[in-house]
Formats: sequence, structure tokens, C-alpha cells
Amino acid sequence: MKVTFILHSSYFVELDHCCLLFDYYQGELPPIEKPLYVFASHSHGDHFSPDIFQLAQPGKEVHYLLSDDISPRQVPQELKDQVTFVAPHLFYQVGDVKVATLRSTDMGVAFLAQCEGKRIYHAGDLNCWVWDGAPRFQNDQMTAQYKNELSLLSGGKAIDVAFVPLDPRQEADFDLGMKYFFEAAGAEHVFPMHMWGDYSVVPLFKSTPTYREYAKHVMDVSQPGQVFEI
Repeated sequence: MKVTFILHSSYFVELDHCCLLFDYYQGELPPIEKPLYVFASHSHGDHFSPDIFQLAQPGKEVHYLLSDDISPRQVPQELKDQVTFVAPHLFYQVGDVKVATLRSTDMGVAFLAQCEGKRIYHAGDLNCWVWDGAPRFQNDQMTAQYKNELSLLSGGKAIDVAFVPLDPRQEADFDLGMKYFFEAAGAEHVFPMHMWGDYSVVPLFKSTPTYREYAKHVMDVSQPGQVFEI
């Protein structure tokens, strides 16, 4: 498996027989020579762009899995049959990919995709959005909601690759989403995302003594275009 960090929350995954592209809105893509599955977790401009429809060139096999908060009016008429709109807490099969969805704590969905014997999780904006200065009841409610959603990942088969927010805007609470993900499920390889270009949060998380066991699974993402062979 080859994983390329595109930008922000966008990652490109190349498997033996197909490719998966998550939450693309801008950035340079690798060459695409296999059937492509394009995922968009929700309609926010840093997770979705109509530019993804330009990937459906003649002779290319392209499937789209879009959160149902994205307007169907943005889909070109000639691509309607290639688009599956997804809602939270449902299961889908599109081509060779099986997908389960979780409900975001912000907007849209998170994806748990299974293909070629691999299980791949992309959080979208499913995160523990705790903010300094917010009312305590609001942060407590958010934490409970996030943990409850992650419980759907517990007790199943192991996740091979996960893309999980590590957002520096949350300041002292930047690590909570990643921490609770590891406590609930974890994955063999975890790629931080939603870092807004501040990649210092990756070594900061990995150097935290209480996260020593998690650190070995967290990939050293530091710039767009990085390629990881796993």
C-alpha cells in the first residue's frame, strides 16, 4: 500500500488494484492508473471541491462517495450514475469497496472502508472539538458524543490505516481526538490530518510520555506530497 499526503485532510491511497482519494479540495495528485474511488466527508470547503469531478475522464473508472450534505446540483449530469450519496450509520458497497459511515461531530460523515483485505478509516471532521473558553457543559457533551461515535469502531477487525485530526487550533486540547481514537480502536498506521500547515503537532503528540505506546503507530507527516510505503 502506498499513501500520499496531498494537503490538509486529503490523502491518496494506492492499493494493488484500485486507488482511494479522501477529502480532496486542492493540491497535486499522483498519477492515477487504476480504478479510483473518491470520498468527500462533507461540504466544507477544506474537504470538498467540485474539482473532483474533473477526475472522471473518458476511459477512466471513477466512483464518488459523497456525504449527503453535499448538494446533488454540484454533480455534473453526465456523472450522476457514478455518485453514491451516503448518510451516517449505514453500509454501502460501491464497486469493490465496502463502506460503513459514522456521524461526524461537526458535519457529514466519517468513513470506514474495506477493500483488498485492508480496512481504512478517514475521520473527516469527526473529532473531539473541545475549545478553551467554551462552556464546560459544551466541551463535556462534545467529548461524550465523540467517544460514543468511536465506540462503533471498537471490538471489530483491526484497522490498517487511519486518518485522524490533530488540530493545532485547539491549543492544549489538540491531542484529544487522537488520544480517544487510540483508546477506542487504534490502527497499525495513523496519519495526522487537519493540521492547517502546522506540522509541529505531530512530534509534539509523539513525544508526550503518556502516548509512548501510540507514538510508534503515528506517521511522521511534515509536508504535502510525502509518500509512505506501508
